[in-house]
Amino acid sequence: MTVTTQPARVLSLIALALAGCAAPPLRLYTLSETPDSAASPVSTRGSLAVIRIDRVTLPPYLDTQDILVRDGHVLNRSQTGRWATRLSIAATDLLTARLAMRKADALVTDEPEIGAPDYEIRVHVSELDVTSSGEAVMAADWQIYSRTAEGVPIANHTRIVRHGSVATDENVVELEEALFDELADSIDTTRLHSSLNR
Repeated sequence: MTVTTQPARVLSLIALALAGCAAPPLRLYTLSETPDSAASPVSTRGSLAVIRIDRVTLPPYLDTQDILVRDGHVLNRSQTGRWATRLSIAATDLLTARLAMRKADALVTDEPEIGAPDYEIRVHVSELDVTSSGEAVMAADWQIYSRTAEGVPIANHTRIVRHGSVATDENVVELEEALFDELADSIDTTRLHSSLNR
């Protein structure tokens, strides 16, 4: 005859309860479903001008793998999803891919090059907030530096506001991707057209 003590029975019940309340698996998100094919080996450069995208800079509290939603002064971190990499790396990959699609007459890359690139694009995101009410705001400064041109770089400030659902991690990711897409559209590479077609 086996006798089960009361403490052992309680522990068994707790274990069963915890197994039934197991947290859902953590999901990893990227900013773009499109594979990053923008980076090309130096050997394919040929006569193409090279545009290098520097790593995007963000405030330190944003440059993490946390998916954040602001509620007033509080930043709530998702318990069910994370970025697959630091946000600055994901943002750089997305901008590189988007600009490479627009500049087929140049080699757009975020990889280190041998020697100086013809153009260098630097982006600093000073504000990136998605609020619990569904408002997404981005403020960013960007500059394009030319290796040969004299004077100040091409530069501008971009502020973007979007609205959407934040009910799920996927909704938040889609909002942030839309902000970075619009930021890519605002970077004026058209003024490089004549010098790129050399």
